[in-house]
Amino acid sequence: MKFLVVIPLILFGAFLFGLTIDSLGDIGNLILKLLGGVCLFVAILIGRKKK
Repeated sequence: MKFLVVIPLILFGAFLFGLTIDSLGDIGNLILKLLGGVCLFVAILIGRKKK
């Protein structure tokens, strides 16, 4: 059941991590990378959690 949460988090995090928008500038792209990394990290934590 936790895979229903983990899979969208991984996809969303990978999308944010790979996204670059020129109009956001360097700080905006850095924020997108950080948010993507946090989503991936949370997905890993949820996926590794034991019952």
